[in-house]
Amino acid sequence: MDSARWLTIKAGPAARAALAEGALTPDRIGAVAAAAGGPKWLAIAPFHRTLFADWLSDAHHLPIVGSSIGAWAGAMACHEDDPAGAIDALAQRYIAQSYAEKPDARVITETLAGILDTALTDGVRRGILSNPRFDLHVVTCRSKGLAASDNRLRLGAALGLSAAANLVDRVGLGLAFERVVFARGARELVWANEGFATRTVALSQANLFDALFASGNVPMIMNAVHDPAGAPAGLYRDGGLTDYHIDQPLLAPGASAPIVLMPHFEDRLVPGWLDKRLKWRRPRHADHVLMIGPGPAMREALPGGRVPERRDFYRHAGDDATRQRLWREAMTAGERMRDAFFDLAARDKLVDHVQPL
Repeated sequence: MDSARWLTIKAGPAARAALAEGALTPDRIGAVAAAAGGPKWLAIAPFHRTLFADWLSDAHHLPIVGSSIGAWAGAMACHEDDPAGAIDALAQRYIAQSYAEKPDARVITETLAGILDTALTDGVRRGILSNPRFDLHVVTCRSKGLAASDNRLRLGAALGLSAAANLVDRVGLGLAFERVVFARGARELVWANEGFATRTVALSQANLFDALFASGNVPMIMNAVHDPAGAPAGLYRDGGLTDYHIDQPLLAPGASAPIVLMPHFEDRLVPGWLDKRLKWRRPRHADHVLMIGPGPAMREALPGGRVPERRDFYRHAGDDATRQRLWREAMTAGERMRDAFFDLAARDKLVDHVQPL
């Protein structure tokens, strides 16, 4: 296998410099970033499984920073003794979603709440709060102004105004949202000052479900989470609104473990959910990020040449079996991408193929 063809490897300046100094080993990872993206995650679920269950099994309070499905995957990685099994179980439950045509927000909310509740076994919950390997950081957005409503007209207007303001600068997101990070551990991460507030709330048994469910709470599709325990009162939604692909420093300059590793299902880093179609919106804070995305061979192996996406529910409405088969095939392709990364890392060949992020 030509491992390099399965990967797109991009890195910020500090991460590129670190790779040039020596091989990528677990002790050089200062944090792991896990992006939002819904079904897209399935293509890298095998990567996450091996990364967290094996390669990073000796980590000590390593931050996992996730939004939306990335936060859910990070939660599974914290399982007290079986992260691989927890990640696999989440992926299979996610694939097994089934809806009648045009489900409303209540049905989608209840279905996804059931998936998360089942995934949060006692072993996962205990691991999130006491696992010595990983410290989970769950990114959510607390709604403000017009956005602080489940009324579709008000929320739609708020998202439209936010999108218009975001065209000028990401600071415009602060009109409708503030970032609230539910975190375990005393270690302070570095968040960019982008003109909107960042609050940190301690993860606890009382807010664990709500924090994770809020982080994956897609506006206009799901009903918001209200008043998580220990956090400022309000309506909480998808962390991907502000931090779709975690374009954040996270690590301080000169960090002894200088790399933020980001297994990814795309070949670009998109700062916020509203930036998805803004091809010119570049990451600003990814100095430490080493992003491992799909390469041409991975694209060729994926069904239809692309990763799974939410629109597949509409493409295959009434034919869940086909969608589920295609999503499982995407996971199988992801195993080849995973193997390619660990092959290049073991042979210290990642640096030979790295591109600027």
